[in-house]
Amino acid sequence: MRTFPWVCGGTCNSEDFWLSHLQKNGVLSEEKGGGFYVAFSREQPHKVYVQHKMREQRSKIWSLLSQGAAVYVAGSANKMPADVMSALEEIVSNETGVPREAASTWIRTLERAGKYHVEAWS
Repeated sequence: MRTFPWVCGGTCNSEDFWLSHLQKNGVLSEEKGGGFYVAFSREQPHKVYVQHKMREQRSKIWSLLSQGAAVYVAGSANKMPADVMSALEEIVSNETGVPREAASTWIRTLERAGKYHVEAWS
C-alpha cells in the first residue's frame, strides 16, 4: 500500500511558514495524493488552529486513518496536544458513529501500535 503525505500545520502567520512551496506543486499537493492545510492563527479576526483545520478535513482524515495512516503531532505543549486529540476523537466518533469513549480507545490503540506520536515542547 502506498501512502501519501498529508499535513495539517499551524503557525502565527504565513511569513513564518516555509513549506508552502510543497503545497503548490510538490509532494504535498492534492494532485500528487497529498494534502496540506495550514492554520495561521493570527491572520484573521478570530484565531484558527490546527484542530479547526482538522475538523474541516474530517472525512479525508478518517479515510486516511482507516487505511492505516500514522499521526504525528508536534508543537507547543501548552494546549495543542490535548486539543488535537480531542478533535481526532470527535472525527473518529462522528465518521464511524461510535461513542467518543470508543473513539478514544481506538486512538490509544494507534498509539500502542506506534501510529500516533506526539512531540511537544514548552
